[in-house]
Amino acid sequence: MLNEHETRSLIEFTNKFFGLDLSENLKPIAISELNKFKKIHKIMDLGYFLSKYRYDLQDDKILDLLEIFLIPHTNFFRNNRQFEALKDEVIPECLANMDDKNNIDLRIWSAGCSTGEEAYSILVSLMEYFGDHYWKITCGIMATDISRKSLEIASKGFYETKRIDKLIRQRILKYTEQKNGAKLRFKEKVRKEANFQQLNLNSKTFPFKNKFHIIFCRNVLIYLNKDSRLAAENKIFQSLAKGGFIFLGDAEVLSSKNQDFEQLGNGIYRKRI
Repeated sequence: MLNEHETRSLIEFTNKFFGLDLSENLKPIAISELNKFKKIHKIMDLGYFLSKYRYDLQDDKILDLLEIFLIPHTNFFRNNRQFEALKDEVIPECLANMDDKNNIDLRIWSAGCSTGEEAYSILVSLMEYFGDHYWKITCGIMATDISRKSLEIASKGFYETKRIDKLIRQRILKYTEQKNGAKLRFKEKVRKEANFQQLNLNSKTFPFKNKFHIIFCRNVLIYLNKDSRLAAENKIFQSLAKGGFIFLGDAEVLSSKNQDFEQLGNGIYRKRI
């Protein structure tokens, strides 16, 4: 069983290296999974185990441990009003601000993409907006998450039909193909438009060379502790081009009092030019 010392070591470790804001009162399901983890890896003292891996955060054991606290909660076109704003206001304004309107290069990042529903929803919105012209421009999605398991699901693009609302199934129909009745899969040419990569938002730096025009980071920062959230926000700000847009969760607000941003609607912010 997990003792008090191990619990404290776990909280300090995940807080420092991953920015997670875990409570000392871990949920029973988390405690159960942690005890299974200790048994599988023959760990006597979780605190000692964590001290050995503090400089090897990409080790499979650490990433497996992290998965216990990364519970995907997402669906297609979640908060659809934001996707309507994306098509009706955000994309047109991004295009209007481009210097070379004959060579569109629209860069979009889905941060904390989970199992991919958000990234594919953005792609469908883009393809609806541009129509056949989409394939003549430079676009696509950079989609990142810390969870390897979620990214594997996202990159494969398989989803259970019964878990998708009927109207949304109709909306994404032309971009998917049915698989043995119970599942659908996004077509290969659509999947290739999403670049799924592992990224820890608590990293000191982000590996992006170019700035993004649009960043989705919805219901992700709320799971970080205060300091990590502020640090992540600032790095995200730096990754956004002037005149670009950030989408947060509908009820989220920026923690930073950065004056470079103006709020346009629930969870939608624009970086001043």
